[in-house]
Amino acid sequence: MRRRFNRLYVHVPFCASKCGYCAFYSIPRPEEALVNAWLDKLLREFSENAKKCAVLDSVFIGGGTPTLLSPERLSLLFEGISANFALSSNAEISTECNPETLMPEKADALANFANRVSLGVQSFDDGIRRMLERRGTPADFAEAVAILAERGIDNLGCDLIYAVPGEGMDVWRSDLSKAVESGVKHISCYSLTIEEGSRLQAKGGRPFNVKRPDSALELDAEMWETAGAILADAGIHRYEVSNHAIPGFECRHNLEIWHGDTYLGCGPAAASFDGADRWTNPANLADWLDGASPELDAITPERRAAELLVMGLRTTIGWSAANFTERTGFQFDFMECELARLADAGLLTVAADSVAPTRKGLALWDAIAETLIIRNTPGAS
Repeated sequence: MRRRFNRLYVHVPFCASKCGYCAFYSIPRPEEALVNAWLDKLLREFSENAKKCAVLDSVFIGGGTPTLLSPERLSLLFEGISANFALSSNAEISTECNPETLMPEKADALANFANRVSLGVQSFDDGIRRMLERRGTPADFAEAVAILAERGIDNLGCDLIYAVPGEGMDVWRSDLSKAVESGVKHISCYSLTIEEGSRLQAKGGRPFNVKRPDSALELDAEMWETAGAILADAGIHRYEVSNHAIPGFECRHNLEIWHGDTYLGCGPAAASFDGADRWTNPANLADWLDGASPELDAITPERRAAELLVMGLRTTIGWSAANFTERTGFQFDFMECELARLADAGLLTVAADSVAPTRKGLALWDAIAETLIIRNTPGAS
């Protein structure tokens, strides 16, 4: 079911420094010539792919740190998108931003193009921030919120990380309360994942693929439940396993991608999906600049449908039967036995025209994914 691209993701692979937990592809403190080469190649990539796109309903600029770019380069990036792609009249245009990199001139450039900004906070606690090796201060976050609001961007979100070694419930509750008090409309809460190759792992942190003690898992679950309760009391409701928003301020870009919409990824390490196949650009900037081929993830239609079913079940709304069939070409009955088993376990609510996770199912989404993807179905690999 190949379709034209409805959404655009742009990867900015530069940052001021690597955080201790980060395993994403990024280049700290890039030289000017390298940033210019990236931007030149990116603009060519826009031009080469524009005809494959429908009118874009959303754009997401991530990294790295997009706001590490100078105001002039930000403007050139935004102009390149506008010149090559048609955007819907109410397109959601998001960019990530590390607060300490924002200055009034960059905020001016953002306000001329973007209408949604996600601010990297991770924690308001000095000790946790040192553990995570985060730059900047909570004061930088407050200043960034004020600068953006002055320019009419009030659709703001922030990211928080929990289950950091040594973090107690009192610190986590404080982080949640301070995020609410800031007035942001969207809050993402992620359990710390120590990736292989990150500095935290090198310092002796337990990698994500090593079983954690039961006590750590219990605290993680308690923090997840606490986030949902505190944020819901403030009118910021969970709409996906890790994401909460005031109704109407959910991230439309991610919500539609979780439900199988198409997207074009531009820049090194950016992924694309055309409704059937997924491919990822070379992560290494030099390889991408040299025109190396992307890595193709071509799997059977059944496997892809199972994958998309799982991703949609990360959200509280789950899937309608009509939307699932439109996006995959399949009906729920192709996994009838697995869905029934998960419903019997209390993880899903299954009806003729919809399937959605229960609260328990959201908390145990990994179990849903394992049941639906790791299965013996003809064509599954």
